This record gives sequence, structure tokens and C-alpha cells, in this order.
Amino acid sequence: MVTIPEQATLDSLEKRSGDIVQLARQHDSDSQATLSAKRRFFLVELDVAGLSPDSITPEQIAAIQAQGYPNLVILLQAFYQIREYSSSPERLQWNPDTQPGRTNVPICMDWFIASIVPEELNQFDFLSRCERIWTDSAPAGEGMLFTRIFNYQVKFVTGYEDGLRLVLCRVEVGARSHPPQASRRPTFAVKPFDLTRRMDAYDGSPDGEDWNCPVKVPMGISRWDFTLAEIDRQDFKQLRDQLGDANFQTIVETQGYVHPQNELSTYRGEDDLSLRYYIRETDQAKVKDLILVSFGEFQPCRWVAHIEGIWQIIEEDEPTPESKPVEAASIPELAQLG
Repeated sequence: MVTIPEQATLDSLEKRSGDIVQLARQHDSDSQATLSAKRRFFLVELDVAGLSPDSITPEQIAAIQAQGYPNLVILLQAFYQIREYSSSPERLQWNPDTQPGRTNVPICMDWFIASIVPEELNQFDFLSRCERIWTDSAPAGEGMLFTRIFNYQVKFVTGYEDGLRLVLCRVEVGARSHPPQASRRPTFAVKPFDLTRRMDAYDGSPDGEDWNCPVKVPMGISRWDFTLAEIDRQDFKQLRDQLGDANFQTIVETQGYVHPQNELSTYRGEDDLSLRYYIRETDQAKVKDLILVSFGEFQPCRWVAHIEGIWQIIEEDEPTPESKPVEAASIPELAQLG
């Protein structure tokens, strides 16, 4: 026999649940503090009523639903989904060192009430990626985080679930970016030109105009000169969209780079420094030089840049109609690179 609280208790819980659901769906920052307080009292009342979020069963939820308490059912289902997610293979794929159980998941019940997630995405897989990104960002308090997942713009909202536990409250997934369509779509090939690692192309303490002063490449030519400001804004990961996945993978495998564990992390080069790049014109119309650089603060106030390798980007002739694939990949014009 399924045991549920008496009607008066369910009435009280339904009222609290209605307030929480309504506030959670308002998507405004002013509601966060009120939500935190209401969730705290709601969790206490649930335990007193014998409906612990850590042990609620589908049978109890179904029985309460049959009694006509829709908002309470929404919250109880959210707790149950969090428990299911906590030990799911999707979660372990991106968060292998985590433990099962609702309290071991830094996700608020609001996630399943107020998050805006495209229907075509696997909910647990998407949540797992979000948890890993959010955890790696190490939030220290309430706030927002913006990132991109599956080419979707994603907004994370962080808050306190019960006034004490900092959690990911919800996400809002915006528009998906699509590569620009062009009437002519050139394809690119990449090939190594000189993979000699040139250490300490820069080693110093840049300030002011130093960021815009030319830096010469050891054993290089004048057109390869670069500035720290230039390479600092060009993350290696951007090359995947510009060159296509196959060319990007060729560079990664040839250079021996390790793929980062999530969307917020970056590729690393020599001395575990962030990987950057820049592109230079050559005397050949359809060939450009791609220079890879590891760059960052090696020690406090000491910045280092190493040349990782030099590649060539070669624009190939457009395939003939007979040889062109049915769904050719959309690749930006070569002129847009760099």
C-alpha cells in the first residue's frame, strides 16, 4: 500500500509548491533570494510530512497526482529526476568522479521546472555537460555564466538552493549559431611546414604598449612577427570552425595535443600554456601560414610564448558538380581566417 500524507498536509505543500513553481518560471534575478528562502522551508516541511526528496517513489508521486496536487507533483518529480540522473551513465560520462544521490548533484530542482532546453537534446547528457562546465568554473556565489554547447548560446544561473548549498539553478539555451552560407564554398587542406618548436619567442613582463610591440620568431622570417595582443585573443579551438573538423583533427594529432575535457577548457602546449594561433599571408595567392603559439603567464608577472609549429593552409579548387558531395560542409571563406 502506498503511503502519502493526509489532505491538510498536502494542501499546505501544494500552496508552497505553487509559489516556488511560479517564482522559478519568472526567470528574473529578483526572485532568486525569495526562491532560496521558500525552498528551504519547503524542504523542511517535506521531511516532516514523510516525503523526503531522497526517498520519494514514483508510486507516491502517482498517488499524490491522483489526489489533485499538480504543483507538488512537479517538484516531487524534479527531485526524483535528480536522483535518477545522479547515477546515470550520462552523468558519469562527463563527471566520472561523482557520487550518486540527490545531495551529491549540485543541481537545483528548478532545473527541471524552469530550464529552457531544446527538445532535440538528450536531457541527461546535456545536464551532465552543464554540470561539468559549472563545476569547473568553481562559482563562489550567486551569478551567471555564459558559454556555448553544441553551438547553442547557453546562460547558467547560479544560486543557493536552501540558503546554504550553492547550486546550478537553471540554464537558458538561446539561438543556435549556423555557419554562413556562401554561393561558392572553397575547401581547405592543411599540411605541416615546419614543426620545430621555437622556445621562448617571448619571455618577459608585458605592460602597456608591450602588448602591441612586434615579437620576432626565432629562426623565422619577418612576416611571422606577431604581437602578444594578437595571439591572446585567438584561441586554438576557433580553428575547428574555420578549417573544418578533419583539418583540425590532423593538426591536433600531428602535434600530439590532448583534447580538453569540456567546452570551457582550452588546448595546452609547451609548459602547459594555453594554445593560440595567428595566420599570415604568403606570396602564393591560395596559401597562408598558420603559426601555433603556446602563451600565458608562466610565473607571476612572467609571460612566455613558445612557437609550437608552422603549418600551411591551402585553398583547394571547388569540386566539380560530379565530384561534389551531396551535403558539402560549409566552410568560411579563406579571407575570413585570422
